[in-house]
Amino acid sequence: DFVTFRDQVCLAQKQSQTELAELDKHRNIWTGLVQVIVLLVAGSWTDRAGALKPCILVPIAAQAVSVLYTMLCAVFMREIPLEASLLIGDLIVAICGGVPLLIAGIYSYLALATEPKDRTFRFACAAVSMALFPVVANFFSGHIFKALGFIKVCLVCLVFCAASLLYGLFVLEEPKPKSKDDPSVATSVENGKQSTEGSLFDYRMVFDSMKVMLRKRDFNRRNLLWLTVLAFFINFGALSDLGVAASLAISQFHWVTSFGIWRSYDLATTMLGTLLAMGVLSKRFGVSDAMVCVFSICFSMVAKPIMAYAVTHVVPNLYFVATSIDVFEGSKTVATKSLASKLVAENEIAKMLTLLGIVESLQVTIYPSLYSFVFLASQETVIGAIFWLSEGFLLLAFALYIVLYLMSRRSERASEEAGVAMRQPGEPATQSSTKQGIDNPAVDITAL
Repeated sequence: DFVTFRDQVCLAQKQSQTELAELDKHRNIWTGLVQVIVLLVAGSWTDRAGALKPCILVPIAAQAVSVLYTMLCAVFMREIPLEASLLIGDLIVAICGGVPLLIAGIYSYLALATEPKDRTFRFACAAVSMALFPVVANFFSGHIFKALGFIKVCLVCLVFCAASLLYGLFVLEEPKPKSKDDPSVATSVENGKQSTEGSLFDYRMVFDSMKVMLRKRDFNRRNLLWLTVLAFFINFGALSDLGVAASLAISQFHWVTSFGIWRSYDLATTMLGTLLAMGVLSKRFGVSDAMVCVFSICFSMVAKPIMAYAVTHVVPNLYFVATSIDVFEGSKTVATKSLASKLVAENEIAKMLTLLGIVESLQVTIYPSLYSFVFLASQETVIGAIFWLSEGFLLLAFALYIVLYLMSRRSERASEEAGVAMRQPGEPATQSSTKQGIDNPAVDITAL
C-alpha cells in the first residue's frame, strides 16, 4: 500500500544520504590534495610562461569532460558503482585545477589586461557575475530538474561549458605585457627562453610560490601574513557545513523545489550583504578589513544555533531566518584577501592569490570529511551537531581576527613612524614601499 511504499522511499533516501556522507570523507581528501599540487605548479608557471588563458580554459574543459562522464554514469547507473561515478568525476576536475585555478586565472587576467584606475570596476563586475548567475540557476534548478530530468540537465550544463570554451578559444585574447619592466609581469628573460611545456614540470616553481610566505618582511608583516592565511583557513571551517546542511534540508524538510529557492535566497542575501559591508563599513566609515571580518562573524554566530534548532525540531522557515541574519557571510573571504594583498609586494600579488586558492583546495581535504564524520556519528542523537561544530570554528576565527586587528594597527603605526623618520624635510608623504607591502586597488575592498 501507499504507507509501505512511503516508508521504503524514506528509508532509501536516508540510506543514500548516509552512503554519500561516508563517501565524502574520502573523495574530498584525494581531490583536495590533487588540486593543491596543481595550483602550486600553475601559479608560478603562469608567471614564467606569461600565459593566462590556459588557467581559465583548462578547468572549463575538465568540467565539460566531467559532465560527460556523469551522464555516462547515469545511463549505466546499475553497472557503475557510486564510488567510481563521484570520485573519478571529481578527480578529472581536480587534475586541471578546478574552480580555484579558474578564479585565480580570471583575476590575474583582469589585473594584467586592465589599467589600475579601471581594475576595481572590472573586479567588482567579475565578483557580481560569479555570484549572480548561481542565484538564478539555483532558483530554477528544482523546476528544471523536474521538467527535464537528470540527463537533459547535464546536456544544458554541457552547452554552457561548450559556449565558454568557444568564447575563450576564438574571442578571448592573451593579454600583452605593457613593457618588459612592468612589475605586474613576472616573466623574466631567462625564464622566457625555456619552453612552456618544459617549465610546466619544473619542481622549482613550487618553491618559488612558497617564497612569498617565507620571505622576511619589515614591521612584522611576515607574521601578519601567516596569521591572515591561518584565519582564512579557519574561516572555511565555519563555511563547510553547507553540504551537510543541504542534505538535512532535503531529508528533514522534504524540500525539492524549495531547496533551490532557499539556495538562491542564500546566495542573493550573501551577495547583497557583501556589497553592503564593502560600500558602507569599509568605504563610508573606513572600517579595517579585520574588523569587517569580526562584524561578519558576529552575525554568523547568531545564525548557526537557529539552523541547529530548525533541523532538530523540523521548522523549515527558520532556515530562511538564519540566512537572513547571516547576510554578511561572504564579506569575510573578500576582506581577508584584501588584507593579504596589502602585506606583499605588487609583483607577488598573483602568487599570493594562488596561495589563497591553494588554501581553499586544502580545506576541502579536511573540513567536508570532518563534517561528514560528525554527521554520521550524531545523526541518531544530536542531528544539528554540525552547526555547533561550525559555531566552534567561528569562535576561533573571531579570536584570530581580533589578534589580526591589533597586530595590524601596531604594524601600521610602526610603518608610519619609520616613514616620518626617514622622510626629508619638505618631502611629501608616500605610500608603503614595495618591500613593505602596498595598497592594491585591484583587490582592496575599501577602493569600492
